[in-house]
Amino acid sequence: MATDQIRVFLVDDDPLVRDVLTRYFQSTDDIIVVGTASNGADALEQIDPSAVDIVLSDVHMPKMGGATLLRNLAQRPNTPAFLAITALESDRAMLDVLANGGRGYILKSQPPEEIILSVRQAVTGGTVVSPAAMNSLVQYIAPQQQPSSTPQRPEMPAGITDTEIAVLDLLCEGLSNADIAKRLNYSESTVKKQVSHLLTLFDVSSRLDLVVTVLGGRR
Repeated sequence: MATDQIRVFLVDDDPLVRDVLTRYFQSTDDIIVVGTASNGADALEQIDPSAVDIVLSDVHMPKMGGATLLRNLAQRPNTPAFLAITALESDRAMLDVLANGGRGYILKSQPPEEIILSVRQAVTGGTVVSPAAMNSLVQYIAPQQQPSSTPQRPEMPAGITDTEIAVLDLLCEGLSNADIAKRLNYSESTVKKQVSHLLTLFDVSSRLDLVVTVLGGRR
């Protein structure tokens, strides 16, 4: 095993899901599944923090769910990164995971390449949330404005274009790349490139980190 491989421990009560996720990661050169468990309790017994980089866990499971697993792991030294993956959107579950140090909340229905990218971003310190859940999360992290007040724009980094600012504003509204493309009449691939450049300009590793940085600057 290459030393730079990302070591993933999968936790899900559905064996089919564990198998599908394993096959997703087998298609990569940099991610390897080092263990699996059917619930949080079993995972706690098996996980060796020194041998795991990230725990990819379902939220709702018998015996012990994902949020409880995360809280237990957080009490151990050298806690691996934790990324929740679920079939059901839940604001409460998402906030619980993020509040307890989870690196993100994604959906099983997302394309394989998005799930793979989320794992990579979470391991490098980014916070990732599925596009479907982003809109809900923005409502919690956006600063409260008085009806008569105008949101202030934080200082923009050098090199940002007017088009990228427009994309950034829509990102902060919780829109997905596809929605932004429709709103601005661009191709989705163009929006994806602009978002990637925005991540570089703001020196962040995920869309959520970008939104939090910008909205924080508007307070």
